[in-house]
Amino acid sequence: MTTSTSGFGPRSRGVWCSEAGPGGLWRLACAGFDWVAVDLQHGRYDRRDLLEAARGWPGPAELVVRVPALDFSSIGLALDAGAGAVVVPQVEDAAQARAAVDAAHYPPRGRRSAGQLGPSWGGSTRDAVLCAVMVESAAALAEVEDIAAVPGVGAVFIGPNDLSLSLGTTVDALLDDRSPASPLARITAACAAADVPAGAYGGDPATAERFRAHGIDCLAVATDLWITQAGAAAALA
Repeated sequence: MTTSTSGFGPRSRGVWCSEAGPGGLWRLACAGFDWVAVDLQHGRYDRRDLLEAARGWPGPAELVVRVPALDFSSIGLALDAGAGAVVVPQVEDAAQARAAVDAAHYPPRGRRSAGQLGPSWGGSTRDAVLCAVMVESAAALAEVEDIAAVPGVGAVFIGPNDLSLSLGTTVDALLDDRSPASPLARITAACAAADVPAGAYGGDPATAERFRAHGIDCLAVATDLWITQAGAAAALA
């Protein structure tokens, strides 16, 4: 097993992918982003797609996988394939955060199984990985201080669409709220107290910049679909 640090962390810029095939993912990995996230929760990808992309991963961008759910096997599969970080959705309390950390790390830190997927195609099995937990509900917001403080949580990643839905508001209103008691202020304060990075799904550069203004700097600054649309618009202009 080799050790590695993840490019998914403070002051990083990534692209979030739900549609691009392996070739498209590989091109994005070489385009200057710090990380490329493959979305197994809401994207088109399945186990075969993930393994095909991971088997030929060129770097230098880190492969990040949002797993479909807080599931031991799904987290292990993503890491066995070579992901440097997993993003675990819908984590709502400290117990769930601990379960995510346990699934992402080998004993004695956690319970991750020692799979040999990467070495089967000449890759490696990595033990220095990052486990990011998503805060994307009112329930998670109410527990965010305890979630962020769980040992082994490598980042708290904000899902603004689900969070705003759960709070009965909009993403724009969430970003416009600069009060000390705002949801984003509470999340960033919890992360600062626990000394873990705060990240967020921006989806496009303008929205990502609005998150950055809140002190959130591990950001999905674009999506594969946004890049396609922006490129087409630039060509046609």
